[in-house]
Amino acid sequence: MKKLYASAAFLLLSLFTFSQPYIPIDTSNGRYWNPNFFSNVTVTSGVVFGSSVGLNNQTVTLRMDIYTPTGDTVSERPVLIFAHGGSFIGGSRTDQDVVDLCNRFAKMGYVCASIDYRLGIGFPIDSINASKAVMRATQDMKAAVRFFRYDFFQYNTYKIHPNYIFAGGSSAGAFMGLHLAYLDKPSEVPSWINLNQMGGLDGNSGNPGYSWHVNGVINLCGALGDSVWMEQNDVPFVSLHGTNDQTVPYGHAMLYIGTYPILVVDGSWSLNKRAINSGTPNSFYTFNGADHIPYYGTSAANIAYMDTTTDVVKTFLRPLLVQPSSTGVNEQKENISFSVYPNPSSENVFVDLNTSSAINYKAQVLDIAGRTVQSFNVISDHAHFSVAGLTAGVYFLRMENKEGVVVNKKFIVK
Repeated sequence: MKKLYASAAFLLLSLFTFSQPYIPIDTSNGRYWNPNFFSNVTVTSGVVFGSSVGLNNQTVTLRMDIYTPTGDTVSERPVLIFAHGGSFIGGSRTDQDVVDLCNRFAKMGYVCASIDYRLGIGFPIDSINASKAVMRATQDMKAAVRFFRYDFFQYNTYKIHPNYIFAGGSSAGAFMGLHLAYLDKPSEVPSWINLNQMGGLDGNSGNPGYSWHVNGVINLCGALGDSVWMEQNDVPFVSLHGTNDQTVPYGHAMLYIGTYPILVVDGSWSLNKRAINSGTPNSFYTFNGADHIPYYGTSAANIAYMDTTTDVVKTFLRPLLVQPSSTGVNEQKENISFSVYPNPSSENVFVDLNTSSAINYKAQVLDIAGRTVQSFNVISDHAHFSVAGLTAGVYFLRMENKEGVVVNKKFIVK
């Protein structure tokens, strides 16, 4: 039997809030594009988003600094969650590069967060302990994603839209975003990691019961343990990486921490190739001849690299905030009208379309985080699909015709 939501209140909030979840984010007048759309940024420091047991069995309180555009009146804004670098040994949420990223994107209108995560690898520094460090940090990033959805349902302090959350970061932070998105099945976890001992894929870092899925990944000089974890039509991502990176491989190669060989990983070049083959949307920019994180620092060269990084990332993100555009404004467009039943359902959902035109629609079933869980084509006015394998909760059926017209219907799996 499928799991029920932890509380009826959470379900009711889900139903109320997501009645029209895919109204596009307002990008008018240069919002999310103009680097100075807002003049100032307000920083809320030290916001606790969770806690968990660290390397030496000590409890680690997890905090984030949240950056919002000063004076903004928009009530639904996308979120960018950034994590710092430091080889999972050092670094902090106040590192210069993540602070600069947060300030830059908050001035465009985003809500940004620079997060803590559990540090430490332990000895020996090897593939086992390093993999556990990545897992712990990734679980903490998941708690940060869940925090924003928790706050949205309970308080809406930061005026965010829970279907537009993106995560990643610099170096180790990029590792975390990539592993959050693509290491998403227990069967993919390396055999030397005991998932039960580590709290499972979700972890125990905070805000249980809310989705940690993201709508895109920002990979700045990072890598993934194995590119085969990336599957067809997976979460979109953007990568920037130097061809002469001496810390994180640009392609498929051995990762070292200091002089310690850890394991072979797939850097940005390899991930781009895998994404092309798997049909995963991605953008890839190469820093020709550059070493690791060339945008870190305050020299003219560092700032130029940061300018490029900002431009590439904002170009990747902005189309993800808007629904597919329609055809020419003077063209007659077919509307989509359909009903879904029974609602709630535990087995099959039926779809009845009201149209006299030829039917050829693309259909997607989306979970509450906006993640596609099923895709199929609808070619008749009466269709159905199975929900027997889905976890109980709120979902959306997204229908799109050949002209780019999109309609979403909410339904519940019980």
